[in-house]
Amino acid sequence: MTIAERIRLYRQQLKMSQTELSEKSGVNIKSLSRYELGNSIPAADVLKAIADALGVTADALLTDDQVVVKDKALFQKFEEIQNMEEGEEKKLIVRFLDLAIRDAKARQAYAS
Repeated sequence: MTIAERIRLYRQQLKMSQTELSEKSGVNIKSLSRYELGNSIPAADVLKAIADALGVTADALLTDDQVVVKDKALFQKFEEIQNMEEGEEKKLIVRFLDLAIRDAKARQAYAS
């Protein structure tokens, strides 16, 4: 997937128009249109502004290695956990997430 496709995909996932993204990022709408069409590649500072407006990292626009988290509040919590120092508190949070995911999968399996 290209940078152009990723910008368009993230924008569409947020149900955001090009005009809204232009206003939120401060990037000229004509430039934004060229970026989405793949006719031009944004400079690093412009890419960062677009990424910030979309609520993703610049890496997410550059590579396919990123996981898309549509729930912004959840994404912020994951970022906070990721930024925590390694230790018992972080291990406890990860363990709790593992247990909650396991329980949700079990409920789904038995509901089917």
